[in-house]
Amino acid sequence: METMASRIDGALAAEAMAEDPTPAVFHVTHWKAGSQWIYRILSQCVPERIIAPRLGGAQVRREAIRRGGVYPTVYMTKEDLTKVAPPDSKRFVVIRDLRDTLVSAYFSFKYSHPLIDDRMKMRRRDLSELDPEAGMLYLMDEWLDRSAEIQRSWIEAREPILKYEQLLDDDLNLLERMLIGECGLPVRSELLRKAILDNRFESMTGGRKRGSEEILAHERKGVAGDWRNHFTDKTKTAFKARYGGLLVETGYERDLCW
Repeated sequence: METMASRIDGALAAEAMAEDPTPAVFHVTHWKAGSQWIYRILSQCVPERIIAPRLGGAQVRREAIRRGGVYPTVYMTKEDLTKVAPPDSKRFVVIRDLRDTLVSAYFSFKYSHPLIDDRMKMRRRDLSELDPEAGMLYLMDEWLDRSAEIQRSWIEAREPILKYEQLLDDDLNLLERMLIGECGLPVRSELLRKAILDNRFESMTGGRKRGSEEILAHERKGVAGDWRNHFTDKTKTAFKARYGGLLVETGYERDLCW
């Protein structure tokens, strides 16, 4: 329950950010692309600046943007964000191979994602009644398109993109360059690096190595290319028909011969 003290603290924080000369920073991404990983890093580095995500992106779509605020997990297209973001705001965009996005969503929705609403309950019920191939085809039809739309909008706008797969291999250098160098977050390099190390897969799983799977955990496997272990020929054919062109546009494939 919110107390009087917490309301006062929140009001003071909002007032301080309203006078902040630094622009807002948006972490733009789509579902199952490491959004909670980056959220934890940002929260550890600049907790006083974090504007917590809300259902449906209400913190961005329905509220005034706060100067100096850091907005994690913003699931929005270029067009939608441009309508609400101040002209001087900063942003960094993270995407993931849509095939791995699909596989991650399948395991998350079937086993580990909190049942936060009726739609999530329906997905879990439906997936429990389907085999993996049918389940992924179901999510391809029922869920994946919004993530594809977000990817497509930023790619077509020729915006700089960070790939989840690149971050897995070089998180320290890439995030320091992006968050401090390009977005101007007021955080010391050593603090950012500590936050990154504290939130790596191994740290969050008690030492479990990336690639060691635990299907009931949110941090299930922590690797790129896992789709190869789960796509059948039928899944491949359906995916190519719907999203093959986008895989080429985003640089994950050179053509449809995969």
